[in-house]
Amino acid sequence: MCKPIALANLTWLACCAAFGQNAPAVTAPPEFEVATVKPTPPSKDGSMHLGVVPDPAFLRITGMSLENLIEWAYDLRPFQLLGPDWMKYERYDVVAKMPAGATQDQVPAMLQTLLERRFQLKFHHESKVAPVYALVVSSGGLKIHPSRSAQGGKSEWQGGHMEAHAYSLAELAASLQGWVDRPVVDETGVQDVFDFTLDWAVDEEHEAAGLPSMRVALMETLGLKLEPRKLPVQILVIDHTEKKPSEN
Repeated sequence: MCKPIALANLTWLACCAAFGQNAPAVTAPPEFEVATVKPTPPSKDGSMHLGVVPDPAFLRITGMSLENLIEWAYDLRPFQLLGPDWMKYERYDVVAKMPAGATQDQVPAMLQTLLERRFQLKFHHESKVAPVYALVVSSGGLKIHPSRSAQGGKSEWQGGHMEAHAYSLAELAASLQGWVDRPVVDETGVQDVFDFTLDWAVDEEHEAAGLPSMRVALMETLGLKLEPRKLPVQILVIDHTEKKPSEN
């Protein structure tokens, strides 16, 4: 009488073992070894200090708003984030120890884990049609040539002067958003990276010196233009977040 039961149990255990072998492994979300998150204390002179200190062993952030932390973690532009207004003004200091072997490219993913655990961040994605500028190639074609540089994605800005090295047009579109009144979306379809210098007028002194507007500089120097359009834009909508982070 016992044999059928034992055989059934063995069969069930074998099935479980086989299922366990075939089931995909669950990968834990990347996270910092240890991290402290605290509201930024008020400065004695009333000034505001914002910064990220480069350090291969630690991530050190001072005075960054929750809005900016979320934008960094999820690779968002300001127009892509919708949440309570207080996220713009409440600022935090973060000191987080990098795990062994981690790279700077993994910081956003680890920051996502930190925000979701410490701030109880919950959100969903939406798509909405919004007024934007589409960055497109002008009718005369591009006036710049692909870069031969092995080091990419670098740019320096000072007023109306920009120097870019191995820079993609998608990166340029993202960079232009601080200088115009709408989001800028790369619609060039160009995948190459470029070296270029761009100068445009940001004040009357520059105009008196003969510098063109940004739109003219883009056209004459790079062979690009900004076209007003209405396009679908992906939005991250905050459903819930705490103002006070949980204990470290």
